[in-house]
Amino acid sequence: MVQLGSLQVSFDQRNIQRNGVSLRIGARAFDILEVLHRANGAILSKDQIMDEVWPGLIVEENRLQVHIASLRKLFGAERDLIKTVPGRGYVLVAQRTPAVEAPAHAEPSPQHAALPPLVSPLIGRHAEIEQIIAQLEREPVTTVVGAGGIGKTALALHVASEMHSRYGLPIYFVELANASSHEEVLAALAHALAPRLVDAQPSAVAEALAASRCLLVLDNAEHVIDIVAGLVETLAARNPSARILVTSRETLHIRAESVLRLETLGVPASGLSTQALLAHPAVELFLCHARSFATDCAGDESSIALVADICRRLDGLPLAIELAAARVATLGVEGVAARLDHRLDLLAGGLRSALPRHQSLRATFEWSYALLDAASRVLFRRLGCFTGTFTFDAVCAVATEPGMSIPVIVSSLGDLATKSLLNVEFHGPVATYRLTECARAYALDKLREEGELHVIAARHMRYMQTRIEASGLVLAPDSRAGADVQARFSLDDARTAYEWAFSDDGDPAQGVALAGALVGTLLDASLVSECCERAKRALAVLDTLPAGSIDIVCEMRLCSAYASTLMHAGDDVERAMSLWQRVWRLARSAQDDAFAARALCGLWNAALATGDIHASIRYATRFEQAARRAGPRWHEPLAGAMVAVSLHAFGEHGQARERLEHAVAALGEAGCTERSCATPDVDPLSFCHGALARIAWLEGKPARALQLIEQALAPVRREMLEPSLSYLLATVAVPVALQCGDTHAASRYLALLRSQVATHRFVIWEDYAECLAVQCGLRDSDSDGAAALARLEPALLRLVARGFRGAIAPFIVSWAELLVEAGRFEAAAARLDEAIQRGETHGEQCFVPELLRARGWVALQRARVQDGAGAEVRAWYEADGRRFMSAAIALGSGHGAVIWRLRATLDLAAHLIGKNAASEAAMMISGFEGVFDLNSSAPDIQRLVRMRRRVNAVCSARVRAVHSG
Repeated sequence: MVQLGSLQVSFDQRNIQRNGVSLRIGARAFDILEVLHRANGAILSKDQIMDEVWPGLIVEENRLQVHIASLRKLFGAERDLIKTVPGRGYVLVAQRTPAVEAPAHAEPSPQHAALPPLVSPLIGRHAEIEQIIAQLEREPVTTVVGAGGIGKTALALHVASEMHSRYGLPIYFVELANASSHEEVLAALAHALAPRLVDAQPSAVAEALAASRCLLVLDNAEHVIDIVAGLVETLAARNPSARILVTSRETLHIRAESVLRLETLGVPASGLSTQALLAHPAVELFLCHARSFATDCAGDESSIALVADICRRLDGLPLAIELAAARVATLGVEGVAARLDHRLDLLAGGLRSALPRHQSLRATFEWSYALLDAASRVLFRRLGCFTGTFTFDAVCAVATEPGMSIPVIVSSLGDLATKSLLNVEFHGPVATYRLTECARAYALDKLREEGELHVIAARHMRYMQTRIEASGLVLAPDSRAGADVQARFSLDDARTAYEWAFSDDGDPAQGVALAGALVGTLLDASLVSECCERAKRALAVLDTLPAGSIDIVCEMRLCSAYASTLMHAGDDVERAMSLWQRVWRLARSAQDDAFAARALCGLWNAALATGDIHASIRYATRFEQAARRAGPRWHEPLAGAMVAVSLHAFGEHGQARERLEHAVAALGEAGCTERSCATPDVDPLSFCHGALARIAWLEGKPARALQLIEQALAPVRREMLEPSLSYLLATVAVPVALQCGDTHAASRYLALLRSQVATHRFVIWEDYAECLAVQCGLRDSDSDGAAALARLEPALLRLVARGFRGAIAPFIVSWAELLVEAGRFEAAAARLDEAIQRGETHGEQCFVPELLRARGWVALQRARVQDGAGAEVRAWYEADGRRFMSAAIALGSGHGAVIWRLRATLDLAAHLIGKNAASEAAMMISGFEGVFDLNSSAPDIQRLVRMRRRVNAVCSARVRAVHSG
């Protein structure tokens, strides 16, 4: 037989009894009960039940409802053991346990106090149930300790039910929530043990428990912890066979006690798949409760991701999750997520049957707060200023008053930890502390009530600034494991201090000072977009403050950080130039050589990004001169690399290559491990290898170019350093791999680039990646030119509107080719003419041969479609095209860019073949004999191979025709 509530059921004999008396029930209703029992707590749909009970028959749904109603009538007061899950079906939530049959002449077993109903399955706690049962088998007393709302009572109820099921133990459940004195605790025990107990004294209680081996559950003991500790110690000593399970927010601290510290439910990390999210108990609990109120909620992937985020923000606290889930029926998942900043007011309205302190999150913390002494209350609410982990030094600096004794602080921290309001973690010999998000929300609420928020927040901000400047880093909890634990502050703490400083109640001048210390940390953590936003805001405030309010170093830090990040995450790249000029002026007035060098690097990089190569050469030369006079050893080879990159952009590829190769060797000898001040977080060696890869491709060495790409990416991809990774992927890896014919590598690089720019919100590289994606797509023979033009044009125009004009000439060429395909010859020619003029004016000569080739190609294509025009018009366009092609060949040759020369030559050769000038075409392409590895998969080289075959075929045909004639 199995026990279902107060019923004893034998499914083999199809018999149901209550207290030994058989009960009558219909056959179909009994079948339904058996089906629900076999489901073992799983929810069964109506169709599943009807298929089992009425197999092969079509049955009206109301027949199932009638039999469910008769089963509930049979259960009587326990009718809720069969639960309807709206929209999903039914579940039997009773514990299905073997009924213990007493021997014929045995004494009646002691009556056990009825357990509160188990209204739902316990999610994510199966291991804890087994651990507690194992502890109770070994030790007489186990205390389940944990924060309010963590699920101690629910766990104890399930443990009690399971132990009764396994061992037939009598269970005495004692709720202590309303007991506040020694007499009331004893009275609660007496009530649970009645009618066996007449005298509510410890000795009488012990004698009553000694009558049999039993399990005594004492629930919610924290407010009478001293009374319960003494009583449990007495009971355990007098009755070794009894087992006592206590739930409390702190331990009993008695000899007989074993402790299980209950942790919050596991929450998923961000970025997991939907299936992985659903496997986490916190998400499962949320969905279970939410769907009991709104059956069709959270059914799509975006909703599940929001649920996971809610669970993370609630730290996996079961009560908070259940209260949040209950709000889904009113607000939806998105509405709950949007209002979690006001969680203390939002998370209320728990079950009416729950204890008052479990009906809202605020009430749960009120209960714990009331148990603290005055000193611990002060400390707890002031700790609300800390967002992440913090140290003892931080507690003393922010949350205490000058002169407060260390023993008092230590005692209060211990009290908070003991009462499960403060988490303590250990890193070797060092202890760090943390409040959960829910506890922090309540602490801040109390801090506001006491009128202390402004004072403590100001202390916190000043302390954060001091520590950041002293340590140079603010570290997230799991990063840079080798760093000093004393300096490991959560970046969220610095963010919190920053937000308060710029709030209506804050201190803007102090906020600017904090931002000056913070921006370097954000760049070090590759948080470029955030750095851009925070530096911009701080600079806007700085410019409104009286002169002298902020020291010059802070101003230079903010300007440098903002200028650097504008190159990746900003809408006005050209503003970077004025910011770097401001840093240059400030550095010279302060005679700060380090910032002066930083400004020159920044000016050089901004000039490259805006396509002003003449200016970039001037700034690189100035940096080179400064590096020769003073500075770190690695500045001089870096300066050589900067000059080389500018020369490469100017079209002097051979000279640039020689300088870059020398810089690589010199940087290696210098043992440079610092990152380039020219582009944040870019290793100088990676920077050099990237430029060398582009030059190798232009010089017709695709295999070497691909090797150099990997050398450039290896160090930054290993650590996912940003923005260097996106910079190298966008400007080197994707375009060069594509031009070298390695489309697989280009696709991999592009996928990584798009993932990184989406994660880090790099708007510049996002548009750049879109242009690259179009170019990759154009390699397909069945590509849609109109669709490609619709994607490429707006992305390219956005780049130009943001002031980013460096290295976009290849996109302009693709744009012009698509315009020609659409029949828009005038627009194509105009775009190319404008780009050629700009390249010649500002010195970006690197791509001018390719622009000239494309301009010639447009003219030749236009000549081909002049069907209705006269021969003179077609001849004019042909001459114009040949003129541009010849200019491209000559300039490419002068630059040493054999690829540009080859492309123009092949286009012109194709035109000549069409004009029956195959011999002239053959002469032109003969100039590339022995220049390339013809086995290369690079598209341009393969086109050369095909052109040679075509020219040879045409010439051979003509020779045969002459001989046959």
